[in-house]
Parts: sequence; structure tokens; C-alpha cells
Amino acid sequence: MRSLRPLVALTVALGLVCTAYARADREGEPRKPRPRTVIAEFRKVEGTRLVLVIRGDQGERELVCEYDSSTKFLAETDQDVKVKVRGEGGLEREVVKPQTKAIELKDVASGQRVAVTILVGDEKTTPRCLELRVLRPEKPRREHRNG
Repeated sequence: MRSLRPLVALTVALGLVCTAYARADREGEPRKPRPRTVIAEFRKVEGTRLVLVIRGDQGERELVCEYDSSTKFLAETDQDVKVKVRGEGGLEREVVKPQTKAIELKDVASGQRVAVTILVGDEKTTPRCLELRVLRPEKPRREHRNG
């Protein structure tokens, strides 16, 4: 047992050193862009940029993303569609989602709730908008009555 302790300590130290070198190598490189979906309120269009407002625990903040000809603009309709989705462990299950239809950017009005899928890279670049989906109005919630 006594002879294993230095070997384990050496292995842990070597692992920490390798991790530090790997992190230092990636420090100067830009991060790989990842898709992210956020719910926001559409405000306006400025050239090729969309200005959105996100409300959260920290209050309101503006999100600006760039769009191009490959950006999809969709709107949810009143009808629902059953879609098969792959879940954990590769199991498929049916989910009810709102049906969508293609729209133009000019059809999106200021103040509408939208779900925006953006590609987020590093903090220096403006996120690129992949899809903007206008959400249908929320159904009014029923109030719960006690007794």
C-alpha cells in the first residue's frame, strides 16, 4: 500500500499538468459556435440585425443577432401536430407541437413573442440567427378554486 501512494500522487499531478496545457492551447482560439434557443420579444430590424428584448431575473436586456438569406422565419398556427421525438436511451415518443408556416420578415410585428435559435460563438462576434418563430398567444390559464 505504501508504494502505491507516490504513484497515485504522480498520476494526479500529471493529469493536472496536461489539463492546464490543454486549456492554455485553447485560450486564444475562438469557441465553436453552438445553437441556442431563447424566448424574447421582437423589437425592430436595423439593417441585417434583429433587435430582441429578453426578460429574466436580471431585468430586461437587449439581444442583437444578424440574419441572412438562410434564416427561416416561421409562425405557429392554431393547429397542433403530433411529432415523434427521440428521447433518452434512443426511445421514441410522440409529442404534440404547434404547426408552423413560413412567413416573411415584414410579417413580424414589434412586441410579438418569438423563439429565436441563434448560433453563439465567442463574445466578440454578433450571434447569427438561424430561425425566428413567432409564438402563438398563450391560452388563458384557468384559476384554481378551493372548495
